Amino acid sequence: MLTEIEDKLVEVLREKLTEIPKENIVVNAEPNKAPAVVISNLKFKLEKADMAENMDSGEVELEEKLSLNGAETVFKLREEPLKDSVRVEFPLGTLLTEKEDYTINYSECAIKFRKVPAKGKNNLKVSYKSKNRVLTLKTLKVKALYSIDAMGGDRAEADSLAEKVVKALLEAEDKLLSEGIETKPVGGMTFTQEKNAKVQLKYVVERVMRLEQVVGPMEKIEITRKNG
Repeated sequence: MLTEIEDKLVEVLREKLTEIPKENIVVNAEPNKAPAVVISNLKFKLEKADMAENMDSGEVELEEKLSLNGAETVFKLREEPLKDSVRVEFPLGTLLTEKEDYTINYSECAIKFRKVPAKGKNNLKVSYKSKNRVLTLKTLKVKALYSIDAMGGDRAEADSLAEKVVKALLEAEDKLLSEGIETKPVGGMTFTQEKNAKVQLKYVVERVMRLEQVVGPMEKIEITRKNG
């Protein structure tokens, strides 16, 4: 959950900050020496999207490959197909035509050929949308607060490194967004230590997680009214 975020941050910074050894850009660890960048998670929370945003229904597309014995003309499908969603290829790559080449009994989930198809292994492909299942999409947002410490031998080096970190994340903003990760700078502070200096940047990083589920459709809704 958080590892995916941290891996992406490290990847971006190691790619952009070429003057810093890769082993000096770390997560939740002490670097060997400055200059270095340390990424640390401070806290996080989970937010569930609203119902209007996190449900998306649609038909489930299925594909079956069948082996033929050269004698049968009727073949059963695993599930009942939606009307006008069936595509039959025989042999593979050649699209057949309903009514001319075959008929479909939807209630029995069966395809009947007008002529006996030739024998072969997995030489008949049937693609269709299932009537019995729908796809739901649920989304969950991870909102995490990170500190990104730019460490240098003195204040000037730390400040320069912090600026490069900000520019690197800004430059990678669109790429991260395309992967479902959004970064927002929210503040920072400076520290002067005995051996080195540090500029601490704080970022809120949001990542959207999606869960796809195949479930049965809602067959019937009953509403009852209780008197009294």
